Amino acid sequence: MTSSSESSYSDKDFERFLEVALQEIPPNIAEQLNAGLKKRYDNPPVEEMARCLNRILPLSEARQLLFNPTEEDMQLYPALIDMPPAGSPDNHAQQKIQVCAMAAIYLVHSKSWKLMRPFIEAGGLRQLAAALAHPNAYLASQAMSSLMHITDETLLFPWHEPPLAPDGGGPRLGTYALVFQRMFELTDVLLPNLLAHYRHPPAFPGSTNMALRLFAFYVSWLRKHYTRDGQLSLSASLLALLQKWGADEQVSEEERELAKQLYMDFSRCPPAEKLPAPNGNVTPKARSDSLHLLGGLSTDEEPETSVVLERTDINRGPSADNEAEQLKEQGNDAYRRGDYSTAIHLYSAALDVLVPTERLLTEGPRRAVYHSNRAAAYMARAASGRLQEGDADTTGHLEGVDHGSQGAISRHYEAAVMDCDHALALQPSGNPASKTLLRKCRALLQLGRLDEATAAARSGLDKCEGEGELRCDLQQVLRTAQQQQSKQHEGVKSQPREQAEAMASLSKAKVGPSEMKPESISKAGASVVRAKVASKPVVGASAQELVIAQADALIREMEASASRSHASNGGGTPTDWNAMD
Repeated sequence: MTSSSESSYSDKDFERFLEVALQEIPPNIAEQLNAGLKKRYDNPPVEEMARCLNRILPLSEARQLLFNPTEEDMQLYPALIDMPPAGSPDNHAQQKIQVCAMAAIYLVHSKSWKLMRPFIEAGGLRQLAAALAHPNAYLASQAMSSLMHITDETLLFPWHEPPLAPDGGGPRLGTYALVFQRMFELTDVLLPNLLAHYRHPPAFPGSTNMALRLFAFYVSWLRKHYTRDGQLSLSASLLALLQKWGADEQVSEEERELAKQLYMDFSRCPPAEKLPAPNGNVTPKARSDSLHLLGGLSTDEEPETSVVLERTDINRGPSADNEAEQLKEQGNDAYRRGDYSTAIHLYSAALDVLVPTERLLTEGPRRAVYHSNRAAAYMARAASGRLQEGDADTTGHLEGVDHGSQGAISRHYEAAVMDCDHALALQPSGNPASKTLLRKCRALLQLGRLDEATAAARSGLDKCEGEGELRCDLQQVLRTAQQQQSKQHEGVKSQPREQAEAMASLSKAKVGPSEMKPESISKAGASVVRAKVASKPVVGASAQELVIAQADALIREMEASASRSHASNGGGTPTDWNAMD
């Protein structure tokens, strides 16, 4: 990799990136995009990436991460494309990183299975699926296009007919077991975000077409690998949506035909509401228990999919209905007696219990508690002063991380923040969310991330119901965060001991953020289509419009990003990467 003083034009790796990035871009805007990418190469968001990854990051490594990543580097990309914290300003560091990293995935990296496999195994698919609902339509379009590349079975990976394992085992247990697990874990976020793109006008050119084709791919893949006999039923409302889609004159003929095919395939089975209960009788309770609400559509009656225990292996398991709750209670007992490692193990075990079909509708708030409790256990163990070299968790976010390693305390607080974010995604309102935000704020304070801590405390107060102790605690942590912000603005060094330890040891850290394993949230069920639908490029004028719009957006975003960077650095003065947001 070249030094910062050398011209980017001479860097062969970057030139190869440009060659791939520009090959599908119309000539009339390729020149502008080429110039914008070279500016980004000359001035990547080094300081922001270093803070995101919690390590020292030289300019050459930042360039490599964005433009010529290794397989190991791709394990960091889920963090790079993560959504900025709720309520954060437009100039938040994560926003700048997300724009750069998402563009790199969309333009180049998503076209390489060598790079996508470690990205998927590290949880990257979930971040792309979440980005489908991004308020910035151009970022949403890049996420959608990246998923189209990843699911292209001709050019990238044969998802429906993967290579057999050396021992002849199937893909769910063989070489690609983790890849398949990560794809399966998307059911609760991918399907609703795809269906939400059926609207007029579309979010971006070609969005409804790509959303329908990704939906068809995903449900046919589920049917192929995760059902016992291929018999799954959609609810009547989702069948009605597909029927409406197939008759919609505002979409292309190709899109209408695919929607009609999906409707015909699914309608051969009875709607989920009419499926018999295990004893052969149809009861209102059996109907409601079998439904999994997708959500995400702007309609009065949102479509639903059904996962029927007798017809699929999805969410099947030997666990009793109350096993997870029993594990949680045991974890609470361990926490109360100060055995935080055991508590973390038990909360993790509760999260690993397969979800019975009849609990799909109520599982979100329950699992939010497990994540929030584990966050509290991570924080308590970090503050206990009892972390010992040689000890390590066998599950959870810190699996395999030596408790005596450099920066271990900070990693505990980072793990707590991750669990709080999972909990808030599952239970975003009311006092449970306020309690989680209180814990998140305290963890962020320990990490010195004062802007995020302030935002978390304010959000917790907004959600808090009543005037009790919880509100008082939130008001107190908000005052603490604001006081530390004031000291920071006055130039007073007020970083916590744990943060100072982490920052001083970054260059010697043995375990990087890539080794923190994000937890899957909920293995909710999904519907499947009978026929395999091959992925292929979007055709017609909408595809050309999409490419032009995306390229134009990249150019404008790079120009805006450069302006923000110049302004935030006082007109060109380098920023101290240790400074908090």
